[in-house]
Amino acid sequence: MIARGNGVVVRTQGDAIFAALPVARVGDGVRIRTSHAWLGGQVVAVERRHTAIVTFGGATGVALGDRVEVAPASLACVAGFGALGRALDANGLPLDGRGPLRGSRARLDILQAPSPEERRTIRAPLWTGLRVIDGLLTVGRGARVGIFGAAGTGKSTLLEMIARGARGDALVVALIGERGREAQSWLSRVDARTTLVCATGDRSPAERIRAADVALAQASALRAGGLHVTLIFDSLARYVDALREQRVALGEPAGYGGYPPAVWLSLARLLERAGATENGSITLLATVLAEGGDERDPLAEAARSLLDGHIVLSRGLSHAGRFPAVDVLASASRTMALVAEDAHLADAANVRATLARLAESEDFRAAGVADTSEPALRRALEAEPGLEAFLRQREPEAPAVTLRALASAARSCAGA
Repeated sequence: MIARGNGVVVRTQGDAIFAALPVARVGDGVRIRTSHAWLGGQVVAVERRHTAIVTFGGATGVALGDRVEVAPASLACVAGFGALGRALDANGLPLDGRGPLRGSRARLDILQAPSPEERRTIRAPLWTGLRVIDGLLTVGRGARVGIFGAAGTGKSTLLEMIARGARGDALVVALIGERGREAQSWLSRVDARTTLVCATGDRSPAERIRAADVALAQASALRAGGLHVTLIFDSLARYVDALREQRVALGEPAGYGGYPPAVWLSLARLLERAGATENGSITLLATVLAEGGDERDPLAEAARSLLDGHIVLSRGLSHAGRFPAVDVLASASRTMALVAEDAHLADAANVRATLARLAESEDFRAAGVADTSEPALRRALEAEPGLEAFLRQREPEAPAVTLRALASAARSCAGA
């Protein structure tokens, strides 16, 4: 007889496993005894006769009749100060070959976003070290910002510079579905204030999703410990793709844009875990693979509605050799007005106005029909070389240096 809380595998479908499990709830952790090892997993759906389970490691080796047990411990991982300076996989286990982790354990299945009364208003900036962001698109500490761009526009390089230059107590880097070569590059950058969580593109959808939960658990534990955490998430597109693969494998019908409706709920729950509380903050910087942040793309549309700002990378600027290839006029920060001084806001407004004037006249100038003697346009053209120099950067910069450079650029734009 099967003991209460235990069951057996009755069917597999891709990486999804269906079990006769008498007592199980959605979200429960389980473990499956295969012929060679225990395999961890999670209950994602409950039917009248069968329970649907996704495993952290794929279904390879699972056979009919394998024992299934409810095991809450399978959804726990070490999180907090003990995981700083370490690289972890989707199960929260070390990737760096430096021995076991030591510290308190967090339950992934009970992770919740801060309630409205627990949240605090964003009042301070997160300095990233990048002039174009700190000067013109200032990010508030505790905000959620998307970095939108097509392949080849420099998203990875931009994140690496932010990781080096961000002013914060701790850094958590989540590599979801990333290439192994990129993961190895990040591994070499892990320092004492950093935690790297990685599930490469060859891992199962459940592992890629779990890696995101492990990263959020680590960031949340550090925030609860009083730290201001920068969470770099690369990428939301691959996370959403993993959600879609998982839900389709479970038989859910596709909805808008080919995504099951549950995908957008999971995305919202993930992003809501960031933010500022009385103890600390999590500032989320997440990449979104989208051509110019195209609002017609379902992911881009959903992300824009959930985020506090968007930084759009331009393929044209990238091809022209500008780094970072940020399209300032297509980008916005909803928290800049909350954290920037009045002089900073005025300087940024002057620079943006001049960039807009240059953009509006570009086609006319290319056709040779622009009246470049017009005073405002003439001043904008005179300011253009200085603006271009301000927008190009290869090494992180201190906030004071950025603000002085912004003020200088704004003076050259005065009256343009």
